Amino acid sequence: MKKLLVLFLLVVVGVGSCVAGKRMASKSESGRCVQIVRLEGEIMDSRRVVERLEEARADSNVRAVVLRIESPGGAVGASQEIYESVRLLDKVKPVVASIGNVGASGGYYSALGARRIWANPGSLTGSIGVITQFTDVHGLMDKLGIHAEVVKSGEAKDAGSPFRPMTEREKALFHTMVLDVYAQFRGAVSERRHVDSAALDTLADGRVLTGRQAWKAKLIDTLGTLLQAEAEAKALARLPADADVQEQESHLPLWRRLVDPDAEGFSRLLPQVGSRVELRMP
Repeated sequence: MKKLLVLFLLVVVGVGSCVAGKRMASKSESGRCVQIVRLEGEIMDSRRVVERLEEARADSNVRAVVLRIESPGGAVGASQEIYESVRLLDKVKPVVASIGNVGASGGYYSALGARRIWANPGSLTGSIGVITQFTDVHGLMDKLGIHAEVVKSGEAKDAGSPFRPMTEREKALFHTMVLDVYAQFRGAVSERRHVDSAALDTLADGRVLTGRQAWKAKLIDTLGTLLQAEAEAKALARLPADADVQEQESHLPLWRRLVDPDAEGFSRLLPQVGSRVELRMP
């Protein structure tokens, strides 16, 4: 009776987190599996993706990770945090990045931390560049008779304000900032992909590439599907071909995203004053 009870508990609770996955084979070896971590949508907050990567790192049953990317990019800092988390995880267990429809700009930056990068021939990727945009509404405000009074501690404190034209000095300041972030992005591409500076002069001008173009330019390793990327992850981890594959949901329910300031997508509901520096497709 006790043996039956123990067996029942093992079936209900599961042995290792890999048993709880959505897609599993029937002949897994000791619960060892490949974990899929999804990076989807505009990158605004890295917290949840980084948490999933850390969970995969701590789980001894997870022997490799596939980072599935469906993102046009987003905020600089969040993209860099995901890249760094992927890079550190790959030092412990192999990480294979798989680009679906789009993995560009910040999405591509995130993929650079992986040991191997896959994309479909028609995937959109690349877009190595930095952009920041500002909205100038002072003309409309003048017509409406609305004026903004500003008290500031320094000349550049309200640089980029939508309530007045930008000065040439302010444009130069923002351009310098954008070039610094661009140099960081370009440096990561050069280091991780071993692409020489002359080639990057052409490739890193913000252009979007297909997966096939990126493969020819050595920005990715190979062309193929998510299933093929999973198979390579298993091989890198020395797992059998029928090893389990576990997936995690990447998004909270809509109502949580609307009320949780840290949830993915929440920032798009907030009014934007000025702009932000981003790694994203135009």
